[in-house]
Amino acid sequence: MTYTTIQTIEAAGVPYVEYRPQPEVNEDVLITIEFTPEPQSPDSDYQYTQPEFAIMDMIWLKVQLEYCEEHQIPETQLKQFRICAMELVDCVTPSGQLLTQPYWKYGIRNGAGDLVWLEEQALVRVALSNPDWF
Repeated sequence: MTYTTIQTIEAAGVPYVEYRPQPEVNEDVLITIEFTPEPQSPDSDYQYTQPEFAIMDMIWLKVQLEYCEEHQIPETQLKQFRICAMELVDCVTPSGQLLTQPYWKYGIRNGAGDLVWLEEQALVRVALSNPDWF
């Protein structure tokens, strides 16, 4: 534990320094949000799935990656995006039964700062060959 100087007081000509304990703060705080869906009945055709990506993941757009591979452009030329929002899309009956397979949509900010929603199959996780780029 570290201590921080609060003030210096002089009593009878003798200086006295007051200290306050300063709690140590870990700057690399990791916040985890767990997705735990309600279990569906065994006779249901649809189930909730875990998301493939998480908020703050770096991704590429699959269309851009395929274009780069087709024209032999290095991946370093691709624009990277950070996932800043997630939404679970599910259609349920009033009783809570799923009507269709639920899916995840991910929000990224485009160049103008607008939020754009994309589905999982449109995204590719950034896989850098050199992890020191960040």
